[in-house]
Amino acid sequence: MNRKLKFVFLIFFVLLISFIFIILYSEKKNMDELRTEYPDISEKAYSYRNTNLKIWGLSLFLKFLIPILFLTTGFSSYIQRYAKGNGRGLFLTAAIYILIFSIVDFIIDIPLNYYGNFVIQHRYGLSAQGIYRWLEMELKGFGLNLIISIIVGWFPFYLIKMSPSRWWLYLGIIAIPIFIFVNIISPMYIDPIFNKYTELKDKELEADIKKLLEKAGIENAQIYEVDKSKDTNTMNAYMTGILKSKRIVLWDTTINKLTRQETVNVTAHEMGHYVNNHIIKSTIVGGISTILLLFLVNKTSLWILKNSRGIFGFKNLYEVAAIPLLILCLNFYLFLSSPVSNWYSRKMEWEADKYELDITKNKGATVSSLEKIYEESLSIPRPSNIYKIWYYSHPSLEERVKFAENYKFENKLP
Repeated sequence: MNRKLKFVFLIFFVLLISFIFIILYSEKKNMDELRTEYPDISEKAYSYRNTNLKIWGLSLFLKFLIPILFLTTGFSSYIQRYAKGNGRGLFLTAAIYILIFSIVDFIIDIPLNYYGNFVIQHRYGLSAQGIYRWLEMELKGFGLNLIISIIVGWFPFYLIKMSPSRWWLYLGIIAIPIFIFVNIISPMYIDPIFNKYTELKDKELEADIKKLLEKAGIENAQIYEVDKSKDTNTMNAYMTGILKSKRIVLWDTTINKLTRQETVNVTAHEMGHYVNNHIIKSTIVGGISTILLLFLVNKTSLWILKNSRGIFGFKNLYEVAAIPLLILCLNFYLFLSSPVSNWYSRKMEWEADKYELDITKNKGATVSSLEKIYEESLSIPRPSNIYKIWYYSHPSLEERVKFAENYKFENKLP
């Protein structure tokens, strides 16, 4: 590894650690201000926020450190040599490499996942999972991702070898129909692997939602409730799928903890995403973004590989040992692009909030449902500005409540 690359890695980690400390300082200052502005917020919410921020900082650091260690120790190259054996083809080599890499990565990640997603969630009363249910969900997610990765993981390296200068373009173009396909099959075949989906038990609520669907012109959407109470005490709802697979899904915690009108308003917000074509728009934007990201990943990976001077144990980007290098560069550009992607996400959330208010004409239910959902999840009214820009995919509770309270209804909807 030449001095230039060492210097780049050093500067990057200095800047990364500085960024983490700036976030932690900004969030502490913000929470001190919130204590004065919102004296009714419990210290439990602030404690939960502080704990999650520490976990976030460590996770962000490890997201870049682990791929670098795979590369600089030669471990990735060793896995490739073992996977390749006595002349195995690309598919088998990639499959064996991905299997070993995924297991090692899972083992490295599991302690922090356990602490953040089980211990802390139980400590603050947000989780309803027992240890066996938590392990079941972790192993199902790991197994599903592993199967998909093994099936398709060889293909990018085939493209890189066949077209080293344009593989990123071809892979990005292919990604668009894949995104669409996943949106169609995921609600029907993937989601039920993790939870049980049933018809709404509350038929009066179902009738209210169906009226809203007719009003919105999407009366052929299915309505389901999902047994999330076995996993969490928090609330949520979403609308997913396209064409015949489109469906509204309400967590049973949402149905149980909100009034009927509040639940209808939450549903209207999710309908707003569909009516405003957010799923299609996100797919198109995601496809274009993927092409740009892969272009940058290609350029950066080749530069790093060139300046590594063989320390990684491989010379070509089309070798499966390059997986940690590609992950490293992809993580870097996803991190840099977070302000843009989250700005776009917040924009869509504003549109969905606006739709909810216009179709329900009920500001009170919008405000009360938001406050209950945020309070139940121990969320604070707003983050610091820098955290919001980098990580908030939704407007803050403070912003959404003020928007709803001051909203002037439009007459576009019946």
